[in-house]
Amino acid sequence: MGQKLSAMKYIKNNKRRVAVLVISLALCFMLTYLVNFLLSSTEETFRIVLVDNAQKIQYLRLAGSSLGMDVEHMDQEEIHELYLEKNLELAEKLKGYEEVLDSFYAQILYMDVKAAIGEWQTEIPLVEKEQVSVILKHYGTKVSEGRMPEHPGEIVLDRASMKNGNYQLNDYFDTESLDDTVKIVGILDSESYFGCGIPSEKYQLSTSIVILSDGSIQDVTKLLEKEGIFIRDGFDTVVDVKTGKEDLQKEVIDVINNSSNVIYFGVLLVLSLALYIVYTMYLRDRRNEWCLYCSIGYSKKEIYCSILRELAFTFGLAIFIGAGLTMILVVGLDFGMIRPMGIRCRYFYPEIIMEILCSYMLLIGLLQIPIRYALYKIRTIDAMEDDLYV
Repeated sequence: MGQKLSAMKYIKNNKRRVAVLVISLALCFMLTYLVNFLLSSTEETFRIVLVDNAQKIQYLRLAGSSLGMDVEHMDQEEIHELYLEKNLELAEKLKGYEEVLDSFYAQILYMDVKAAIGEWQTEIPLVEKEQVSVILKHYGTKVSEGRMPEHPGEIVLDRASMKNGNYQLNDYFDTESLDDTVKIVGILDSESYFGCGIPSEKYQLSTSIVILSDGSIQDVTKLLEKEGIFIRDGFDTVVDVKTGKEDLQKEVIDVINNSSNVIYFGVLLVLSLALYIVYTMYLRDRRNEWCLYCSIGYSKKEIYCSILRELAFTFGLAIFIGAGLTMILVVGLDFGMIRPMGIRCRYFYPEIIMEILCSYMLLIGLLQIPIRYALYKIRTIDAMEDDLYV
């Protein structure tokens, strides 16, 4: 026949049934993207903590034996004095390298950075009053609210850290463990999960060598090897770009990918089963319609092409609606939840969209089974009448 079967006629006459299918597919698009979006916001947040910050500042906490200390006949006070001397000596030597802009020995305050899932500790150096301005200048930030630390036990934090820890200006940092000894007196014009301050006279914290670099240091251990110091796992701690990338990949990205894969395949499995069952019932309802088309001269190929056009319209409309709803919710979540919590995110994840589109293509392929079977069972009206009189 010259006239092509129109897919839109059935869609217009069965708006409710088609609408249910479109909404279901759109919601699956939205659910899959939003789950991955929230999981990925954890990666975006911890990337700043582990990698971006490590481009500017590195930390070394070395065991006494790594520094060549022999403490066999020393008391605790002598050991402490020698350890301080060795660290100050190493910090001074590191200043001689071109990529090291400054280096000093400092107390370290640890701050918990909370993401959508999980949390990570980042370092806050506590140094002499004069060195605070040096660190802030190196970091390219300044105090936008409050004031600079002037007395022992005072620190400044960036805006993201203030939101993330639910702090207000002049709050005490981590009240329970530090017993009101560290006070937040200023807010930095930055959102990089960073801060610094002056050590408290009432509370002794762990210590590290702080290195301010020009951004070219990826692996601090190479500098230490030039000084005859070799890092030993379990004894020494190094915080630099190399260790940051390793931790980000192993502890964050791999864990997120495993979780998102489980969720993705779970949603895909449930959607496939539900869609297969519903669509099989839907095809049964249309058997008489296709038999009529065959009887008036349409081929099974023409009927099949019409069904494919219906599927293309249904899935295409579902993707369009799902993408629109998803973008609205992503922006809403960002401004309503993520930013107020001091968490980082990005809106567009092409790899997630490709996974969803591939899953929809898989679903269309899966539906070819009941479609082909239904077309195989099509008979003309004449053949059906012959069966009645046999």
